[in-house]
Amino acid sequence: MNSTAAASTPADPAADAFAFLTERQLHRQGPWVPDGRLVLLLEPGGPVDLSQLGWRDEDGVETVVGFSPGLTGFLGTRGTGGEPHGWRGRLAGRVPATSATPFTAPPAFGGGELRLLVDDGGAPVTRVTWADRSGGSGAVVLRSSAPGDDLGGRIRDAWAHDEYTEAGEVAVNVLDATGSKWLGNRTGDDWLAFTMTRPVAVRHYVLVSANDAPDRDPAEWVLKGSEDGLTWDTLDSRSDVTFGGRYESLGFNVKGAAAEREYRHFRLEIVRNAGSPHHQLNRVRFFGERPRFTSFSGYRLLPGAPAMPYEGLRTGSARTYSAESWTSRLRSFSADMVRTGEAEQPADDAASGRTGPWLGHAGASEEQLVALEARLEAPLPPSYRSFLGASDGWGAISTFMYELLPAKGVGRLRDVDPGTWGILRGDEDDEDDYFDQDEQDFMDRVVLVSGEGDAQYWLLDPGDVSADGEWAAYIWASWYPGLGERHASFAELVEAEWQSSADLKGREGNPVAPDGADELLARGTELALSGEVDEALRVFDAAARKGSGAASYQKVVLAAFLGDRFTHHELRGVLHHEHVRLAIGRDVLLSEAVPLFLRCAAADRPDSPGLPCRTLGDLLPDLPGIPHDAQGTEIAPAWDRWATGYRAPALPEAPAFQHALERARLFAARGRNDEAWAVVEAALPEWRPLSPHRTAPVVLLTDPVLRQVMTPRRRRIVVFTPRGGEQDGRG
Repeated sequence: MNSTAAASTPADPAADAFAFLTERQLHRQGPWVPDGRLVLLLEPGGPVDLSQLGWRDEDGVETVVGFSPGLTGFLGTRGTGGEPHGWRGRLAGRVPATSATPFTAPPAFGGGELRLLVDDGGAPVTRVTWADRSGGSGAVVLRSSAPGDDLGGRIRDAWAHDEYTEAGEVAVNVLDATGSKWLGNRTGDDWLAFTMTRPVAVRHYVLVSANDAPDRDPAEWVLKGSEDGLTWDTLDSRSDVTFGGRYESLGFNVKGAAAEREYRHFRLEIVRNAGSPHHQLNRVRFFGERPRFTSFSGYRLLPGAPAMPYEGLRTGSARTYSAESWTSRLRSFSADMVRTGEAEQPADDAASGRTGPWLGHAGASEEQLVALEARLEAPLPPSYRSFLGASDGWGAISTFMYELLPAKGVGRLRDVDPGTWGILRGDEDDEDDYFDQDEQDFMDRVVLVSGEGDAQYWLLDPGDVSADGEWAAYIWASWYPGLGERHASFAELVEAEWQSSADLKGREGNPVAPDGADELLARGTELALSGEVDEALRVFDAAARKGSGAASYQKVVLAAFLGDRFTHHELRGVLHHEHVRLAIGRDVLLSEAVPLFLRCAAADRPDSPGLPCRTLGDLLPDLPGIPHDAQGTEIAPAWDRWATGYRAPALPEAPAFQHALERARLFAARGRNDEAWAVVEAALPEWRPLSPHRTAPVVLLTDPVLRQVMTPRRRRIVVFTPRGGEQDGRG
């Protein structure tokens, strides 16, 4: 289509983006060669006749172009630094703008809707500037959410061309969110490889730098995918990448058709690092979705008017709260509190005519809310204002917060509770003050909305306001290492605390919503035996929140195969609850839970393996042989002897698997660990749980001989292998 014809194409509401065929010129006066397609749409409150557009993408590519009248063509430059190349395009037609992102700007920040689409075949844009022929202009910076569909739980295996096994710095470490890392020599054929449980499409990936030696960071690499592990396709390539610090995460999008193809095998081929003879990474993450735009902020200049702030949220992402919706949620919360015994049924509920328990108060009047806003010299955030309209304050709102203040008690922390404000803020005259100026400014402006709670306070920050008027919300607690997690709004804080309280009650065996726990337990067991580890852990967690003691235990044991550094702490946490101990039973407890605890505790405290076991003795006082009578200086040696001398009774195994264990022990006893592993791996499909609440052969982690065979990579393979007749032919 030529430019004249394209300009006369009638606009279609369903096909309103502009599509350009582009060319690039690498050197001035050099030839123009075909480039990719550019599709764009920018409507800040409505269509504008663009004269200029500029953007920067996540890869640092800068582009600026000027348009002919009617957007029939453009001319500009494009590049990542140094000498940019020429870039031009001609309008090819109008195309559906189905992938355009709509943002809604509140009246105080420009109002209306911004529709935006800039697709040049590269990475998503992070900044856009524009000017139109009427004299208007603007600039916005775009914010994105974290990518969705984390594929980490579907990685069956990870290995590398080289590993520093002596220090445990092996390839599978890049799958864990810990301080561990992979370290390998630079050989010239350098790679990390990954095998998934089934084919997946990777659309985004993240690399995290390790703890030291910046010259070991990858600087140039190629990510490849394969369906069979033999033939490889290039998904993405990067060069001249620099990590800005230690444990820094850098994200990269897979572009084009490669992002839509599913592969079972992936390989990160490292072409060059920052100069070291060694490579290292802390973590590698794969995602099935890209980050999504969530909001924008910047300015807009209308003809003949001064510049004005311009901010907005992705249309449909803002959650609205009314007093009525709060009333419904609070009534449900009240019923949960009464049902779990956390609160008593109010005596006046029957006389009040309410349909359920209500643990709050009457709603604040409009006059009270206006008075509070006048005192704060700011409009209240919508979700908090409507909460007060539903109930003017509240009693126990979570496990650790016992009172939310009524409107008349709310104010700046410095005014409402100057003593606490002084402690949290610090003394201006104290040269050794822990707080910096930004933190002091925060404490000066923050609004207190709660009583003290369990050594904690709920705070709203009027200096951190979103485009929809919400204030950021925090918990400060004496048992936090500072401020807690930032929540986007008061409502988000309440929801998070409700969820945390419900989780805690469920794990204690007093669930808010116990229905369906048994079904979830059965489903989690089925998934675990099928090798669907990530989904099994998620389902076990859901069942544990509903009060399933067996699910709490199975989640810890299954996760131990992926990394057992903290397993003894996690076991102690679940065995602390009686409903867990009753669910798993004494046989599994003695044969599986106790030896797993002892092995992990000994790895954590090799100098005194019995030290962590004293708490286990408190939880399980009838364990055979524990040194109850030890006194004084003999306590520690007695527990050490017990821990190292404990012999777990064997659980029954299927005959074929039992035979494999015996053969593997013979090989391992002679130092032939690879042959021992080959026997175990071949027999894994034959393993099946012959006693309740088992999903994997924990004996491989606890047997004194066999556990020496189980490298981190092999432990992972065990649970990702379908077992007990659950084989599904995935190979």
